[in-house]
Amino acid sequence: MYQSFKPSFDKIAEDYDRLWSSTAIGMSQRNAVWRAVDPLFQQGNRILDVGCGTGIDALHFQSRGVQVYGIDSSPKMIEVAKRRGVDAQVWPIESLNSLQLGFDGAISNFGALNCVEGLDLAARALARLIRKGGHLALCFLGRICAWEIGYYLLHGNLKKAFRRLSGHSRSELAGNVFYFSNNFIISTFDPYFRLKRYLGIGLCVPASYAAVSQHLVANLTAIDERLAHRRVLRSLSDHTLYILERL
Repeated sequence: MYQSFKPSFDKIAEDYDRLWSSTAIGMSQRNAVWRAVDPLFQQGNRILDVGCGTGIDALHFQSRGVQVYGIDSSPKMIEVAKRRGVDAQVWPIESLNSLQLGFDGAISNFGALNCVEGLDLAARALARLIRKGGHLALCFLGRICAWEIGYYLLHGNLKKAFRRLSGHSRSELAGNVFYFSNNFIISTFDPYFRLKRYLGIGLCVPASYAAVSQHLVANLTAIDERLAHRRVLRSLSDHTLYILERL
């Protein structure tokens, strides 16, 4: 059964940016996504932000002249996004197929699609919503996160160190979380989209729970810029960003 509403996200909506987006780690990972995605969309394009949260990505693309329509299953997250001037609506990803709009492309950042078991249904719906030649930028939580494995092994927590390898875990914040393999994600979208490239987001830059200095984050960010797009390494990152083109 799909879990279309994650009430815990309502509880942290007002603090979400302080806890993640505005941190040195959060901005490092988000900037890495923007660097890869910015060339895909031009001024005047209209894109869909799937799992828009508090609207940080939407505001970024709007500042570049791109029209953004955001959806999220959390009413409180949508409240925050709307206060910031984002055109957004409460709409679960599982109900994408009933959305009656058209777009030049779509983004989904930082694991929103990891909370959806029926990824094939989402792929089919996005194919219907995006015009031919339009781009899709999807940022998934990776199946293998080398940094996370090392971090939790050092802290003696074997369960968390290898939680992603099983393909599924439970989170107090997000409920069911599914960790898809690269091959599964690519093959799921393959009938409708052509994979252009994929790269790691957060290979050396740690996840948000790690207490590291801004100076260290800056140094790790520089390493990621050189290494996170390379074969093998890109699949060991906290997140993986897939760039696809509608067939």
